[in-house]
Amino acid sequence: MKRLGIIDLGSNSVRLIIIDVGERNAHHLIENIKETVRLSSGLDEQGNLSEQAMAYAVETVGLFARFCEARKVDRILAVATAAVRNAPNGHELIERIYARTGVKIQVLSGEEEAYLGYIGLINSTPFTNGLAADIGGGSVKLSGFASRLSKSAVVFEFGALTLAERYNLKDRPAAENLQALEEFLELQFERVRQMAPEQPLIGIGGTFRSLARIYRRRSHYLPDITDGIEIPLAEVKAIYDTVSQMSLNERLQVPGLEPARADLIVAGSAMAVKLMETVDADKLIVSTASIRDGIFYKYLLPRDPILFNVLSHHLDNLIRYHRLDEDHSRRVSNLAVTLYDQLQGLHGMGSSARRVLLVAGVLHEIGQVISVESLEKHTLYLMLNLPLSGLTQRERVLAAYLAASHDEAYLPDFDEYVARGPLKPEDREIVNKLIPILQIIHSLDRSHTGVVTGVQTQMREETCEILVVSKTNAELEIKDARRRAKEFQRVYGRELVINPR
Repeated sequence: MKRLGIIDLGSNSVRLIIIDVGERNAHHLIENIKETVRLSSGLDEQGNLSEQAMAYAVETVGLFARFCEARKVDRILAVATAAVRNAPNGHELIERIYARTGVKIQVLSGEEEAYLGYIGLINSTPFTNGLAADIGGGSVKLSGFASRLSKSAVVFEFGALTLAERYNLKDRPAAENLQALEEFLELQFERVRQMAPEQPLIGIGGTFRSLARIYRRRSHYLPDITDGIEIPLAEVKAIYDTVSQMSLNERLQVPGLEPARADLIVAGSAMAVKLMETVDADKLIVSTASIRDGIFYKYLLPRDPILFNVLSHHLDNLIRYHRLDEDHSRRVSNLAVTLYDQLQGLHGMGSSARRVLLVAGVLHEIGQVISVESLEKHTLYLMLNLPLSGLTQRERVLAAYLAASHDEAYLPDFDEYVARGPLKPEDREIVNKLIPILQIIHSLDRSHTGVVTGVQTQMREETCEILVVSKTNAELEIKDARRRAKEFQRVYGRELVINPR
């Protein structure tokens, strides 16, 4: 087991994450700490960092270094971004930190910072094409990608903190300052239009996470998680219009808005709106990926930090870290997908539903990490809250309900996820069609012994016969699978017959 610490010395805050890396590179985040330092605040006329901000940064990194020592971290990787690289005295801060703490900090160029953000995102998003936007305190990084490969990048050396100070936006902004800000952003972001960026627009960084939290609270959104949430342009505009008319004290009361970001949210939300308008994005997808993830994947995969398959990697990681019965999990998933393909003419669903079934098959017993009692409840909770990447939020919620229903249907609050979340009205029919498939296959490997090696389906006018291929006698498994006949007939309107081949 290796324990890695990553320190990110940003323009607005200093962050520390600690990750355990075990056998077969199974990894798990165990600490995520942030301290607001505001390095980009209070710069002098030459752009030098203030003594107060530097002293606070040195103290914070020192605290983080001692914390890493207490947590028995084997190695610390540390980087600094826009505030340090743009300040004439930035090197002085790096030297002071090293002298005080022994932590060596790499100062990233704008291009390096954008690339690390791209790595973090591309290893977590289900989208193969898009435009990644990372709004920091002192810079904005944009990275276009197609077929998961980096296509173009542009870095703006301004951010939420620097614009908040430049246009006096921390308290209630004057109308002329808001107009000047918007005109400045429209002019700057014209360069983005020339990139011919792909859709969708995916936001990473604290500004976008703040927008997501505010949106979730405003709309009572389910699930209450940020990663993968989709926010319509009209809602981003509404948030900007609301916060830009408030005083700082009023913004401190906005549900979902972190107090440390109350003085930056006007500048941040203005950038989000103007960027969306520039690239004609009708929605914003928020990701919790960061340059820290990019640093981690460069450490984990030094030859090529881009994952071959995002979903497979994260499924493998959950299996390994939580020590699930890998053979059983993969058998159930593979056989379920096989049966799904053979029933294509009956259910008429496509690749997205197939992916949902595959994931639910792999993780259908993840709830046992908590307890086998009330397994369905624990499975639903963990599927919605574990670090599982490679799915849209809609697919994730569907997979969670399906996995929780591997023995008996378990769909609490499903309609609420339709009314207030990413699900669509037709999704109940989709999950209802998938439940019998997963339940049949789960029964065929109920003993976890791998007796059943395949299924062959024969469709007739009023019946569906499943012939079970097995290594030895599978009568116990077949008998358990026959319990699913009533539900299968209710959903598909055909009598289910299960026999040994």
